[in-house]
Amino acid sequence: MKKFLLSLGLGWMVLSTHAQLKEPWYKGQVVLASGEYLEGEIIFAADVEVVSLKMTNGTLKAFNVSQVESFIFWDNRQNFNRRFKTSVLPDSKRVEIVEVVFDGPLEVLRCIKYSKSNRGRQFYNYFPQERMDHNVYRYYVHNGLYQSTMEEFLRKSFHQKTVRWRNQLDLFRTRNGLDNSTESWLRLFEFFNALEEERILRQFPFEKGEQTEVVML
Repeated sequence: MKKFLLSLGLGWMVLSTHAQLKEPWYKGQVVLASGEYLEGEIIFAADVEVVSLKMTNGTLKAFNVSQVESFIFWDNRQNFNRRFKTSVLPDSKRVEIVEVVFDGPLEVLRCIKYSKSNRGRQFYNYFPQERMDHNVYRYYVHNGLYQSTMEEFLRKSFHQKTVRWRNQLDLFRTRNGLDNSTESWLRLFEFFNALEEERILRQFPFEKGEQTEVVML
């Protein structure tokens, strides 16, 4: 009960702060754990996992991780929809709000690290702009069977999962000068997903004669 009240108090404190922010509010939708669906403008404080919603009637609401199932908003700065959901993470063993970086054969998720370097920073609708910005996140990969940290996935599952496309992936890494940075691995995972999705589509086409082609940049 005390934990819930503390979380609720934090939510209203963050909401009050958000109401005064010059940061942009983005149009989106929130699905609550109760199944209720709400629309309005959103600011997400990733460091404290509080979603603030400004509804069309002017009402301001704040939701913590125990109250939210998922939400989505159109990021005007990045020009695409950003998706978030709750997930039980394999290292913390608790439910947290994570951003869906991309899905497919490999689903990649991320959330803000709890670290000294992040303490005191503001993460309102935060998005990594530079290579080093990925360091503020913890990344997770779902390989179709289970979810693990990116580090564990690379150590234990990556080779077996991608063996079919080993030559193509190696060539893609070489052509694009990829290294062992998070940014490089994300690009490689996306390319792997494109290869797998093309293979599946050719094996089980939706329409007769429909084909796609993966272009290696």
